Amino acid sequence: QRMAKRNAIVKKLSSVETLGSASVICSDKTGTLTRSEMTIERIMTASGNTRVTGVGYDPRGRVEHEGSELKSGALYPENIVVLSGGSLAGNAYLRQTEDGRWEVQGDPTEAAFLVAERKLGTHERREQRFERIGEIPFTSDRKMMSTINIDHEHDGDVVLIAKGAPDVLLKRCTRARLGTDVIPLDDSLRQRILGDVDDLSDDALRTLGVAYRPLDSGADPSAGERLEQDLIFAGTVGIIDPPRKEVGPAIREAHRAGIRVMM
Repeated sequence: QRMAKRNAIVKKLSSVETLGSASVICSDKTGTLTRSEMTIERIMTASGNTRVTGVGYDPRGRVEHEGSELKSGALYPENIVVLSGGSLAGNAYLRQTEDGRWEVQGDPTEAAFLVAERKLGTHERREQRFERIGEIPFTSDRKMMSTINIDHEHDGDVVLIAKGAPDVLLKRCTRARLGTDVIPLDDSLRQRILGDVDDLSDDALRTLGVAYRPLDSGADPSAGERLEQDLIFAGTVGIIDPPRKEVGPAIREAHRAGIRVMM
């Protein structure tokens, strides 16, 4: 037994010596270099763009435009539709534990909408206003999902709300949200939206679009994908997975040691 233990120690020391001569470190990203807590950082709508402060699942932060908290103007209702719509078109849950921590059940990207919506301060109204009665699930082929909801603030009208890849949603949209109005989605506006998506992607942000459509009183909620037409485009969000605090110093230390870091 003593000999086996000695051999195990020698083997371990040998591994450490080998690691000490490493010149390249290859690392996973999500959950290793990052916190795996998807966070909406920017929102692009017809009237302009806003920034969302704070990172992670803790909903401390705010939605800002040009450095000031967003509280009015055309951007405000546009941001409400984007964040509340994205929250409705998902199945994640955000809750605070007894020790004060915020945690998520479900997809982290869907949770990003719930957190940003709380920063805007509109989550309670949305929770009371809408009641889900149907869902068209996400698939990798469709690259989008939709939910069908009763709007209790508008005499029980039914509305379809969709979330997905912006280019996929745009193909199903004929109109766009501008303030509290709905305008035709012409080629100029369509190209501008695609340009917003490119700008967010160039900044290494994951992009998702939100769209919606009021349904006719006789619409069949079980009609599925056939309802996902003639949508109103609301806006695009840019999402980041924030890095862990210790990652920057660790990578700098590796560089000082002459070690190349690859992700």
